[in-house]
Amino acid sequence: MIAVCAMLALSAFFMANVIIPAEARYVSAVNVVLFAVPSFWATKMWLGTRDAVWLWIILGVYALFVETAALATGFPYGSFIYSELLGYKLFGLTPWTVSLAWTPLVIGAFASAKSVVRGRETALPGLLSRTSAVVLATVLLTAFDLVVDPGAVRIGFWRYEGGGDFYAVPWSNFGGWLLSSLAAMLLVEIFLAFRRPLLPIPVQLLSSTFFIMVLWTAVCGFAGLWIPFIIGVGLLVAISLIYLRGYYAFDDVVVYAAEDGTPIGTAPKLLAHDHETRLHKAFSVFIFNPRGELLLQQRALHKKTWPGVWSNSCCGHVMLHESVEHAARRRLRYELGLTVSDLRIVLPDFRYRAEKDAVVENELCPVLIGTTDTEPRPNPAEVNDIRWIRWTDFVVEVADPANGYSPWAREEVELLAATAHLGNGVKSLSYEDAI
Repeated sequence: MIAVCAMLALSAFFMANVIIPAEARYVSAVNVVLFAVPSFWATKMWLGTRDAVWLWIILGVYALFVETAALATGFPYGSFIYSELLGYKLFGLTPWTVSLAWTPLVIGAFASAKSVVRGRETALPGLLSRTSAVVLATVLLTAFDLVVDPGAVRIGFWRYEGGGDFYAVPWSNFGGWLLSSLAAMLLVEIFLAFRRPLLPIPVQLLSSTFFIMVLWTAVCGFAGLWIPFIIGVGLLVAISLIYLRGYYAFDDVVVYAAEDGTPIGTAPKLLAHDHETRLHKAFSVFIFNPRGELLLQQRALHKKTWPGVWSNSCCGHVMLHESVEHAARRRLRYELGLTVSDLRIVLPDFRYRAEKDAVVENELCPVLIGTTDTEPRPNPAEVNDIRWIRWTDFVVEVADPANGYSPWAREEVELLAATAHLGNGVKSLSYEDAI
């Protein structure tokens, strides 16, 4: 974060003090795309790829429509014109980059407002809560423009005919932003009302907004635009506080599932596991080496569920909008530092329920098998210890409850042991023979 902000500040210094050549339009276009990436990634993690693309298309087309109409008629922003520095102009009027430049700010303002209002939902229930969030988001998005517009006019991205009273920007522009911002927030609300996302609105949606505001606040500072600079600093502080207060990790959320595996809700991982844990999505992995040995792990001693218990190679939860294979690869990298190429699902319909110390696991848990020729690098936050064991020896050991292996590993091995061949030269031993 520090390195990126320093790079943006350095770029802002040159933008504010050097005449930007026309050839820079290619660099500007690339930068607009790069700025949009963090927020789009967060939108994808929140809504899934399809809905994220649709939301961005809707907001991008809306931005292009409003800007083109404003350039042609002067409403609602006043009479202005874009330079050539933002890329190719659609219809000879609006740079295509406007769609990607504006959308992250819309989403960032929406996420900020929702985060602020969410903490007051008991006092502002129902429609009043949603209305308050829309109004606050509208004001925030307009506040962003109090920083962006003066800086952009100063360096020549666009200009207003006749100038204006606020650092060459007319007040009509900000009135127009209030109108167009309100319409944008209503579009987002309507879209979400139809899609009904299962995850809370993530503050990661603010990522692009933060970086954009760092750049334009720095531009205003280096250009001597002190009121926009002060507003920008205040907005950056507010964004940072909202981010720190509302942050949650996508992989710290479990996905509740119906009997057929359809996602029906989400909850924080620690809160979701209690004496009556609801059915949720997970996975379990068995990793073998070229010698046919199975990797076992001892779960970290501080884990809420089965602390210190020996189990199979890796287990975890599937994030919303994530495939089982991707979830398994993600956790193998995180827990064991392993990258496994030939991962395959062998028990797609496995599920179990188990209880220990008044904590229940209740999971739809497909079982995967893979191989690796590298040594694990255990993450001490997740893994207390590891060891390799011959598959046939493990089948014998796990068959005896006194050896204390995890209950899901015992059930999974019983099913896997019925397979004549597990791949990679691993011969099976029936569970009955092991007993």
